[in-house]
Amino acid sequence: MHRLIRIALCSLSGMLILNGMAAAQGPERDDLAALSDEFDDPASLANWKRVFREEKWNADQLERIDINRSTKGQMTLVPYTSSWYQDWRGVLVHKRVKGDFAVTTRVRATSRAGDGPPRQMFSLAGIMIRTPRDVTPQTWRPGGENYLFLSHGTANQPGTYQFEVKTTRDSRSELEITASNGPEEEIRAVRLGEHFLLLRKNRQGDWTVHRRYHRPDMPEELQVGMTVYTDWQNVERTQPAQHNRTVIRQGNPDLIASFDYFRFARPVIPTEWRGRAYSNPQQLSDAELLSVLGSRLDVPPAR
Repeated sequence: MHRLIRIALCSLSGMLILNGMAAAQGPERDDLAALSDEFDDPASLANWKRVFREEKWNADQLERIDINRSTKGQMTLVPYTSSWYQDWRGVLVHKRVKGDFAVTTRVRATSRAGDGPPRQMFSLAGIMIRTPRDVTPQTWRPGGENYLFLSHGTANQPGTYQFEVKTTRDSRSELEITASNGPEEEIRAVRLGEHFLLLRKNRQGDWTVHRRYHRPDMPEELQVGMTVYTDWQNVERTQPAQHNRTVIRQGNPDLIASFDYFRFARPVIPTEWRGRAYSNPQQLSDAELLSVLGSRLDVPPAR
């Protein structure tokens, strides 16, 4: 009898230990980590979605897309003449994400000759966040684009490296341009409810808050991924509806973009932040944001 009791107690104790371990591990598990891609397996290209396919445009504006082929351990994107602005719809290689997230990448942008910055206006690559559209070329109407992005390459000064941020609401685009550090940049985008934070690393390798946006119009599920675009001079010669359904082969594109990785994470926010407007620096300073959303998110996902 006593032996049976001891066996039962040992079994119960073991169950409690296992349950305790599961409970302890549960909060540490990142449900978005599985979306990350280190770009070391060409087969992972099949896990990425393309907007032109989802919306049935039948116009692939990428001349080249591959993983671990053009450059070892990287995704390479080489766009034809195309862009994102107002109702012009360009390239987006993405995954669907619900709720809060943080995404980080290191992106390199060069001219097609590979010898420095692109030499055509608005030739950039970066992180894009977009509201999905349930449209086809037949049902598409202007005024329906909603997105934001942080890109790196050449903006309005061909032959120099710049950042471009753009927020577009109902196809009304607002952009800002600043200088960047060189051909390669590490950038991050974070969603916290209605608030979107765009971060970049400075010359010292420290994270800085680049821009903040309040976008209460964005739905729960978004397209999150990589964009590339180039050769605005030739893009603006076309109407958006024509551009969106056409591969422009007579332009002068000048961009090769390579992404070293694309890492997703679910940010864990301190309880004392709850209820604050994260896009308002008066309610949450840059230093406070970076204490949670900066270097603490730099750890590569477990392999």
